[in-house]
Amino acid sequence: MKKILAVFFAFLFISTTANADTMQYLNIAFWDKFNDTTLTDNLMKVYQNNHDLKAAVLKVSASNRVVKMSFANELPHFTFDGYVGQIFSSSEQVFGQVRIPNYHESHFLLPIEMNYELDIWGQNHLRTKSKKKEFAMMQQDERAAYIYLTSAFAADYYNLIRVDKLIELQNELISTQEKVIKSFKIRYNAGTATVSDIETAEKNLTYMKEDLQKLKERQDLLKNQLAVLISDRQFEDIKRTSYDNLNIDFAVPESIKYETLDQRPDRIKSVLNMEKLAIDVKVARRDLLPKFVITGNLGFNLYSLHSPHTFLADIGVVPVWDIFTGGRKWQMLKLKKDTYDIAIQEYEKTILTSIQETNDALYSMKTADSIKNISYDRLNSDKKELKRCELREDAGTTDELDLLFREQKLITSDMQMVSATVNKIITAINLYQALGGVDFTKTENI
Repeated sequence: MKKILAVFFAFLFISTTANADTMQYLNIAFWDKFNDTTLTDNLMKVYQNNHDLKAAVLKVSASNRVVKMSFANELPHFTFDGYVGQIFSSSEQVFGQVRIPNYHESHFLLPIEMNYELDIWGQNHLRTKSKKKEFAMMQQDERAAYIYLTSAFAADYYNLIRVDKLIELQNELISTQEKVIKSFKIRYNAGTATVSDIETAEKNLTYMKEDLQKLKERQDLLKNQLAVLISDRQFEDIKRTSYDNLNIDFAVPESIKYETLDQRPDRIKSVLNMEKLAIDVKVARRDLLPKFVITGNLGFNLYSLHSPHTFLADIGVVPVWDIFTGGRKWQMLKLKKDTYDIAIQEYEKTILTSIQETNDALYSMKTADSIKNISYDRLNSDKKELKRCELREDAGTTDELDLLFREQKLITSDMQMVSATVNKIITAINLYQALGGVDFTKTENI
């Protein structure tokens, strides 16, 4: 009785856990550090509408129902298997000196049957524990889906912001190139430029326009991808902040504690899988032992609704033991052991993969930070160079064409700075994903 009560309360706990708020998987506290309310608003839409996330929640719910069904096998089963019929005898029957003429009569069999397998070896309880492990593994799959989809949305979101800014700068570059062509034409009329100079400038303009079209195509593709993640059937324009309003610059951690990787969903799932398979081995081993089933009937067996002495009751214990099954159960036990050994190897591989992915993400973030600093220095250098050129133009020691070339160089450096800045943000998102949704900015993780 104590064992049944313990399983029952554990079952109630699982039901409560299955309905727990999944907002913790969204980890909104981490995304708030991006200082972008538009991003967090969009992530809430992903949380509420994304079909993959809804499917992940339903899979967890389905797994919880499997646990409930397994728990039901630990309880007694009551069934009603009644019979109501009319019996006819078409001829006389003779038993020695006794002659029974033809007759007909009613028969009512109204029993409630009970079957309860005595879980002497704890086999049924172990099966329920195994299903609980599967349920916990499904919860980790759900958590992984939240981490992956929110990270994918954030990465595409900042890529779209980058493309918006690059389109703006590319238009400036095209406008400057058109001024370059006009300046060459003025020089040509003055005899200080050639037709080749003009044609080369016009060809460069076509390259710039091609790049602009590619950027616009990339912009449309990113909008479509984000609309799918939000589950927007109208494919409306995605609300987003502008690049100039970005206010984020994560410090790059020198290293990440290996203990932090234990919180990755795949690491936790691998551990749960080993625990589940260890239980399955115990179940297969105990399946070799005999089973004992309590069976009984309680009801009525009568030929007339008014017949006396019609009460029916019986109870007994039925031993069941598969003495010979052709070695099937032995092979099943060995199969479960082999599966458990495979799970150990998969766990070891998961550890290595988690370290490799985290190191890759961390190195990428460090590289992106270095490139951003280099791009920043180059941008400042080009700004100073443009300023000196403007002073020379005022002094009459250079012309407009030279100034336009300096402006184009500065625009190009600005575009490189935009890409470097957004690349660092995306590498931070990748590191967050590699850590399994752990905030790498907290000191206890670095």
